[in-house]
Amino acid sequence: MDQEYLYYIGFLFGFVNGSTRFIWGILMDKLGFKLLMIIISILELILSFSIYYSASYPILFVIENLLVALCLSGTFTTITPLFNKIFGKELATEIYGLTGFFIGIASFLGPLLVNILIEKKEDYLMVYFIGGGVVFMKFMAVICFKENEPYHFKNKNEEFNENEDKNIKNEEIFKNEEKTDEENNNGEEDTDENL
Repeated sequence: MDQEYLYYIGFLFGFVNGSTRFIWGILMDKLGFKLLMIIISILELILSFSIYYSASYPILFVIENLLVALCLSGTFTTITPLFNKIFGKELATEIYGLTGFFIGIASFLGPLLVNILIEKKEDYLMVYFIGGGVVFMKFMAVICFKENEPYHFKNKNEEFNENEDKNIKNEEIFKNEEKTDEENNNGEEDTDENL
């Protein structure tokens, strides 16, 4: 393939990836995470097993690469609110930061591993099939995901605050019990005096 042609594909890929995220945000609000991720996963599965064959047709190859960019954009737009739901706002930012860090490592290791595989097997198709297998595992995980369950892992601060609240409530209960005991004792003393 011509280098200039690949340059333009890379440019369009980045443009679609960045510019369509607000659309995915609107769709997320309307459809919810699970349905949207199922749609993205099905599209990714189709692309994983067809993009290899589209390389012979320049226009189809461009379209499929833009669809890959669209899927990438959708995944990262929908995953952020999911992190908030599962981990809480404070912990979600740390998890998302770690995700970004490992994406950077994957961007370096991915091409390296692909080159090693191609050198050994001399077959690009196998690389796409491995990618398709990973996408299939993602698809199965999304199918099993229960969107309406109240997921929320508590971080240490939240647990501490929750325990503190429990302690305050327990103290209030003990104080109320002591007051009622005192009132009962006073009531008994009054009745004894009346007798």
